[in-house]
Amino acid sequence: MKKILDPIISIMLLMIVQFAFAQKEQDNSFVLESGINLSLPVHIQMYRSHRLGIGVNLRAAEKITSTTEFGVRAEYDYRFTKKNHPDVPPESTVKERALYKNFSLFCIKPNIQFNLNSNWCLGAESGVGYAISDEDPKIGLGFVSEFNGPTRFGSCSGIYLGKYFPKYKLNISLNLTNFVAHGHAENTLGLKFNYYFYK
Repeated sequence: MKKILDPIISIMLLMIVQFAFAQKEQDNSFVLESGINLSLPVHIQMYRSHRLGIGVNLRAAEKITSTTEFGVRAEYDYRFTKKNHPDVPPESTVKERALYKNFSLFCIKPNIQFNLNSNWCLGAESGVGYAISDEDPKIGLGFVSEFNGPTRFGSCSGIYLGKYFPKYKLNISLNLTNFVAHGHAENTLGLKFNYYFYK
């Protein structure tokens, strides 16, 4: 499945970038920014087994008013298991083995952002996420006991508060995000460091 997803996601990102350049040639209302993500789980279930997440994101948006932008964010995160964890016996189930394996999370989220005074911004986004465990792609985040079985698809949402630094074309934001499935949410808190190409 990952072999199929990788080219699909790459094509989608290229389409967003091509659309951005086409829009920019027509007017000055288009916004394009991209950068890296750093985050930690803040829910006790995930924090027991995993730690740092590193990823990339791309956000394309249209200014609908002087202070409001509406767009979409494509995001990828790779989360590492904690270094010191119990040995997993060979006879363990896939779920038990996946609990101490790294995993990937892909998200596509429609996004709304409000630009405040002094280059501050406040945003919210919600969309769909797809999780892949290094142990077994079919289980996704199914190692979380509350998900009760293979969980590849879920709802991904987030809120963030950011600050633009026009001199460096940089946006740094504090993000609270979650992955929701079967009525249970796993949350992360982190930073995004984005370079904006158009603003």
